[in-house]
Amino acid sequence: MSYLLTSMEEVRKENEKKQRILELKEAIKKAEAEWNTSDVEKLKKELRGLTNESFLTKIFKSDGRY
Repeated sequence: MSYLLTSMEEVRKENEKKQRILELKEAIKKAEAEWNTSDVEKLKKELRGLTNESFLTKIFKSDGRY
C-alpha cells in the first residue's frame, strides 16, 4: 500500500514539474516578444535547472542497473 502512495506522490510531483516547465516556456515566449532579455535569461536558467534535475533524477533513480 505504501508503494502505491509513493508512486502516486511521484506522479503528482512529475505532473507539477511538467506544468511548471510549460509555464516557463510560455513565459519565455512572452518575454522574448516583449524584448525583455533579462527576464528571458532568468527564465531559461530556471528551465535548464528543472530539465537538468529531471535528467539527473532519471539517471540516479536507478533500479539497480546503474
